[in-house]
Amino acid sequence: MQVRLKNRKQQIVATALDLLQTHGFESFSYLDIANRLEITKASVHHHFPKKTDLGVALCQAISDWHKREFTNILSMEVDADTKLSAYFNELLRFACGKNKICPLSSLQSDITKLPVEMKKAIADLDIQERAFIAQILEQGVSEDSYHFCGDVQTQALIIVLTSKAALQYSRLHGVAIFEQVMKQINQQLVNRK
Repeated sequence: MQVRLKNRKQQIVATALDLLQTHGFESFSYLDIANRLEITKASVHHHFPKKTDLGVALCQAISDWHKREFTNILSMEVDADTKLSAYFNELLRFACGKNKICPLSSLQSDITKLPVEMKKAIADLDIQERAFIAQILEQGVSEDSYHFCGDVQTQALIIVLTSKAALQYSRLHGVAIFEQVMKQINQQLVNRK
C-alpha cells in the first residue's frame, strides 16, 4: 500500500511538472492534475493539501534533476566544451520540442504570485544552476579553451539566461533557434583571445 501511495505522489508531481512547463504554475489546478491521472481531486489534496506544498515538491523534483544531471556531466572525463554542450543537450531534451520551457523559468515567471517558501526554493535552484555552469567555465579557463571578458560568475549568469530565453523562443520558432544560440555562445567562449 505504501509503495502505491508513493507512486501516486510521484505521478502527481510528474503531471504537475508537465503542466508547469506548458501552462505555468498559476495556470493549472488540482482538477487538471486529477483529470490527467483519472483520479479524484481529493486524492491530489491528500498528498498535497495546499498548492504551495505541491510547488515545494516541484522545486525539489527540479533540484533532484539538477543534482543528478549536473553530477553526471561534471563527472565526465571530457573537456569543458563537451560538458557545456551536454548541458545544452540536457536542457533541450528536458524542455524542447514539446512546446515546453524550462520548469525553473516557468516558476520564475510567476514569482510575484508565489509564496515565500517557493521563492526561497527557486532562488536556491538558480544558485545551483549558476554554480554548475561556473564550474564548467572554470575548467574551460584552466584548460585555456575558454576566453571571455568579466568574471566566471557573470559569464555563467549570461549563459543560463541566454539558454532559458532561447528555449522560450524555440516554442514559437522551433528548436533550430535554440541550437543556433547555443552554437553562438560556444563560439564566443572559444574564440575570444
